Amino acid sequence: MDIVLIPLAYYLALAFRFEGQIPGHYLSILLRSISAIVLIHIVVYSLSGVYRRLWLYASVREALLLAGSVGLSTVIVLVAVALWPSRQRLPLSVVILGGLLTFVLLGTVHYRRRLFAGILSFAWESSNVERSRVLIVGISTEAQQLASQLQRDSLCRYKVIGFVDDTPINWGMKLNGCEVLGGCDQIPALVSAYEADVIVFAKYPDNREALRRLVSLCQQTPAQIKIRHNVLDILGGCARDPFSLRDVRIEDLLGREPAHTDEAICRKIIAGKVVLVTGACGSIGAELCRQLSQFDVQLLLMLDNNESGLHDLNVELRARHTSMPHRLIVGDITDAAKLKTIFGTYRPEIVFHAAAYKHVPILEDHPEEAVRVNLLGTVLLTEYAARHGLERFVFISTDKAVNPCSIMGASKRIGEMWVSAMQQSSPTKFTTVRFGNVVGSRGSVLPTFARQIELGGPVTVTHPDMKRFFMSIPEAVSLILQAVGFSRGGEVFMLDMGDEVRILDLARRMIRLKGLRVDKDIQIKFTGIRPGEKLHEELCYREETHGPTPHPRIVSLQAFNHHLDRETLLGQIMILAECARKGFAQDCLRQALFLTEAGDLDGCLNLLAGGDLLRPFRQPNLAAPASPTLERGQPDERF
Repeated sequence: MDIVLIPLAYYLALAFRFEGQIPGHYLSILLRSISAIVLIHIVVYSLSGVYRRLWLYASVREALLLAGSVGLSTVIVLVAVALWPSRQRLPLSVVILGGLLTFVLLGTVHYRRRLFAGILSFAWESSNVERSRVLIVGISTEAQQLASQLQRDSLCRYKVIGFVDDTPINWGMKLNGCEVLGGCDQIPALVSAYEADVIVFAKYPDNREALRRLVSLCQQTPAQIKIRHNVLDILGGCARDPFSLRDVRIEDLLGREPAHTDEAICRKIIAGKVVLVTGACGSIGAELCRQLSQFDVQLLLMLDNNESGLHDLNVELRARHTSMPHRLIVGDITDAAKLKTIFGTYRPEIVFHAAAYKHVPILEDHPEEAVRVNLLGTVLLTEYAARHGLERFVFISTDKAVNPCSIMGASKRIGEMWVSAMQQSSPTKFTTVRFGNVVGSRGSVLPTFARQIELGGPVTVTHPDMKRFFMSIPEAVSLILQAVGFSRGGEVFMLDMGDEVRILDLARRMIRLKGLRVDKDIQIKFTGIRPGEKLHEELCYREETHGPTPHPRIVSLQAFNHHLDRETLLGQIMILAECARKGFAQDCLRQALFLTEAGDLDGCLNLLAGGDLLRPFRQPNLAAPASPTLERGQPDERF
């Protein structure tokens, strides 16, 4: 192409110089010298690397390279012509104009694909073809790159209508040919005026409050809301293209600023120790394993009865920490023989007990499993921990253990009482950490809503006034590790969960984040409170006294156990376990759990005296659930 275009450029230069009437002797001089001129250009282009560029993906850098190469070639030709001894030479103005035309022609050819795409885009813009109208939030390098990418879309699916930015000096200016239309507060008006279909955040906001504010403004419009992946998504493999877009996730809005933890304290306690994590495949257990692996543990023991989950976790940890020693243990925390082998073989020094049955509606129908796993499993683990002289035992509890009205909550509350009672007779530091819902856990409301929205609805909400606390899994686990560093034994630590979130508002926001309309595109259906659920969760009892800790998001609670000593509480738990094993009526066992967690052991024993512990008690109607509004300690009228 250069062999053709360079002579053409000089011929056009002669034509322009003489207004189309080229003298014959100048044309003859051009014919005699054009071979040398072309050779000079080609040699310079070769040495400068013009022929080693993929011009299909050329950018401004390649354009500057081409301009420099053409300029250098033109200067060499200009010097050669000026020093030519004969008067039979090209005019210097023709040489200069020939160099300029050479750059224009070569640039046109090299960037022909982009020029064609621009012409095609203009043609599509002039036609009536429907395209998504995009409003970009923010003025930055990322915004400019995003606008260029959307404008170069080969399928011409997008039209960038402009930018919004909170810097008034930018208003009215243009970027990539598109105007800065106004500030972020004007987003609803601008979307209406320019009929925007999509709002894109060009940069992931560093401040979550700023993100919430922007999303709140955007949700006042019918436009879809998109955001560029942040660098953590890209490094974590969630996004291959750094310029790709994703939906704003509800986790982005629920999350708080990252909690700062003192890694030195955590490392001092954990490094060089054998650590056992029960329930290692659960949401909290798996994240505990991930974060513990960063503190140079001597050996990480991961115990769970989910064999497939252990395999997946093992693959993940080996990819992240290839040199970290760890063992996978398939087993159940209620298997005393298995626990004896684990404690005797590996001699763990710290235990994080995260294994539990946690799904409230399911446990309402199976209270015997709550007794077996959440109570008996905890007793076995703590007994072996005390017998082997462990340094620390950390019990992961829940906000549902406060004034519980569910089997799950009652069983976890009795577990708290037992762990606190163990501190009275053991040098091991027993610690309880209590917190609310975590975002993204299995069975969480967020993935449930997401699936329902993808299927077209309806989104099911139990009650319009239902509220819950939410915290991200990594933050919860980092605070657990930090709380362990503050423990002296016997404390209950409560994590600061922030403000309660109304589940109905959560559902509406998730629908709007998809660019859909509530009750038009997606219906919201109220299903009623399920057995064992409360409208509002609590994080502490009124009787528990609050104490500060060195971390602002961790509160130390002075536990109360209704003055139950370890032996009395152990006997009560063994009676409950025996009743569960022998098949006592579910309602009877359920009521016994509530009486036990309330400290009314006499009432519990009187209740159980109606059934012979040596004879299985059969209930005709096992499906009848206890009233979810049962007050603490109030006997069920059916008994």
